Amino acid sequence: PPGAPLRVATVTYERDLPHVKHVGLFGAVHHLRAVRRAGHDDALFVDRAGTLSEGATWNLGLVRDDQVLWPDADVLPGITMRLLADEFGHTAVRLTPADLTGVDAAFATNAVTGVRPIARIDDAPLAADHPLVARLAHHHDQLPDEAL
Repeated sequence: PPGAPLRVATVTYERDLPHVKHVGLFGAVHHLRAVRRAGHDDALFVDRAGTLSEGATWNLGLVRDDQVLWPDADVLPGITMRLLADEFGHTAVRLTPADLTGVDAAFATNAVTGVRPIARIDDAPLAADHPLVARLAHHHDQLPDEAL
């Protein structure tokens, strides 16, 4: 269901020109379809250095010690990520999948779904009901719409 916590699988993949929003999504969609066939909801990309970066169509946010963290990796800086970072902090960290044991919660964010909790990354369970993720979602829901 929409908004349900995600179960994601890590995949080694780096988008071409990750800072540019473009229609060249074949690689991202290919990996998304593969992890869905394997029983996961979405793909979380890990770059060649082993650093967590972003999802197929979303930015990754993490919570550790009641602080919002963003991946220090080449990603498309989404509008929703920037709006949340302006309110909750721009702290960027390099994390690998092995570092997830020190993370309290994680969430996916984009302009369409807002803030969506992540319940599991690979075999690492995360708090899908973390209060800071709930605050992030509430903050996002209160943002005014922009006129087109």
